[in-house]
This record gives sequence, structure tokens and C-alpha cells, in this order.
Amino acid sequence: MSTAELPISKELLDILRCPLAVQEKEKYGDDPGKLELVHNTWLVSSDTGLKYPIRDGIPIMLIDEGKKWQHTDADALPVPPPAAQPAAPSHTTSSSAMTKKSNTKKYVLFAIAAVIVLRLLRRNK
Repeated sequence: MSTAELPISKELLDILRCPLAVQEKEKYGDDPGKLELVHNTWLVSSDTGLKYPIRDGIPIMLIDEGKKWQHTDADALPVPPPAAQPAAPSHTTSSSAMTKKSNTKKYVLFAIAAVIVLRLLRRNK
């Protein structure tokens, strides 16, 4: 597979780590949470067994999302990953729901950026 066909850049794949493994560094060693690209749509951590879907080119690196698929064999992961489940109905207004969705996307992008910065800082030591 050429790098042009990858859903995320090779550089991003090289520095992304499973957030659960990173939190439990003492359990998984000096470089915890390396991820493997599976089916070109999933990031799988051999340390924790968490499996993170890539939706629309965005790795969904939320621990809760990874845990949903933890006990699913990598060969049995659905391709493409299913769409995110909508939030349970609530009494919020539609603009409030849109704000929450926007904030979630910002959180995911912030988390990815933080991982990238931390990995770059670590490499420069």
C-alpha cells in the first residue's frame, strides 16, 4: 500500500499512541501504546488491546471509543468502522447539541495535537 492510500499520514501514525497505555507508562514500558494500522481503518494497541476507528480520516483516540472494541478480534473489526452512535436523546436544544458535537471534535483534534507535540519534544531531548 502506498502512503498516498493511507487514511492518515505515516508521520502521524508513527507518533500517535494509545492514550490509556500512555497514562499507564509504568505498566507498558518506555514507549507505551504504539499503534498498528489494521484494515486501513483501525488503530490497534497491542499493549492495551484498545482499537480506535478512523472516521473521515480522523483517528478517534478516545479511550471510551477504544474500549468499545477491545474484545473484538482485529480480523473481525467492521470495515468501514460504524458511524459514531448518536448521543442519547436529551432535552437540549439543537444548537446546544451542535455545540457539544463541535466541542467533541475540538477535543479530539486537541488531543491529537498534544500527542504530536509531546512526541516531538521527546525526540528533541
